[in-house]
Amino acid sequence: MRRKERECNDPAFFARLFEEAEVMTLAFQAEEAPYVIPVNFVFLDGALYFHCAREGRKLDCLKQAPGVGFSVHEVIAIDREKATTLYKSLCGTGKASCVVDMEEKSRALAALAEKYKSRCTLPVPEKTLKSTEVVKIAIASLSGKSNPPQGKEKN
Repeated sequence: MRRKERECNDPAFFARLFEEAEVMTLAFQAEEAPYVIPVNFVFLDGALYFHCAREGRKLDCLKQAPGVGFSVHEVIAIDREKATTLYKSLCGTGKASCVVDMEEKSRALAALAEKYKSRCTLPVPEKTLKSTEVVKIAIASLSGKSNPPQGKEKN
């Protein structure tokens, strides 16, 4: 990292940003070029989870190569006078897999519903569990970066 003073590798920084951010950008390995897509997500028990349809390009990519990259960020403000952005961000890599354990799947979907204050029926109905794919990302690496407003701590 070029700007070492902005580096943030405190697990509390990662946990707060995972909780605050609403969108995670995922990068999948695809045949001709990376496939990048934003998803809703939740950080639960040290892993990342998102849900999707039971078929589609994301799952096709995962079947070919389970390695993914991801990025999460929060823009605090644009400081036009200083020509800079105030932000918190993290990037990481991991291995994605479809969740097969129904209890884990239910916990992940309930955590997603709670994070996004969804009006979903809880506990998650069995029909929903069967018709929804839940993908778990086991985190392999994380790096964080922050440019906070003056006088504020970076975590």
